[in-house]
Amino acid sequence: MGKHRRVLSVVAVVVAVLLLAAGVFGVLLWRSAQRVIDESRQAGEYASLAQESIKQGDVKQALARLDKAGDHVVAARDETRGPLWSVAERVPYYGSDVAAVRGMLDAASDAATNALPRIDSAAQGTLVDFSLSELLSGASFSNGTLSIPKIASVKQDLSDAGAVLDRVQSSIHALPQPHTAQVTDMVRQGKRIVDQVNESFDTINSVVARIPG
Repeated sequence: MGKHRRVLSVVAVVVAVLLLAAGVFGVLLWRSAQRVIDESRQAGEYASLAQESIKQGDVKQALARLDKAGDHVVAARDETRGPLWSVAERVPYYGSDVAAVRGMLDAASDAATNALPRIDSAAQGTLVDFSLSELLSGASFSNGTLSIPKIASVKQDLSDAGAVLDRVQSSIHALPQPHTAQVTDMVRQGKRIVDQVNESFDTINSVVARIPG
């Protein structure tokens, strides 16, 4: 009987430890989620401001605001790369919501870190801080063809940015459908940021496409 009671005591201690660990895990994950929500909210605010700038024709301001949005997206993405989120993604049912958040932040970060810098580079000297002398620097005309190194570089930047954005869109479409309203909102904010990057890309690309060279 004494041995039986000792076994029960050990089991009780193990269960108590597991419950405590689960409680601590939940608290840590909740705090981490709050940081992700805050970073995502700020990213969404800057994305909305960027949209206003695009409508007003202020590409320089729009890109600056998108860069700010991108910084917050990357911060949120980095927060979800820890072991807490990896474990949470394996939880039945709600794990798919965690996967949706991580997937969206990965996609938005891809746009922020790999597409935006190329769009910024393409905008410099074309739509932002335009300088005709710099734009035509190194230009040459041979066999009826005008060659402008700056324009060739800009078009390559836009081509690279377009490839990244295609990849990002494919990642977004592959995301699982969230179960909760809060996660749905976070995913929507991520899509909004990607849409703003796309809008900046389309604006610059439509202008550069008409420039020979």
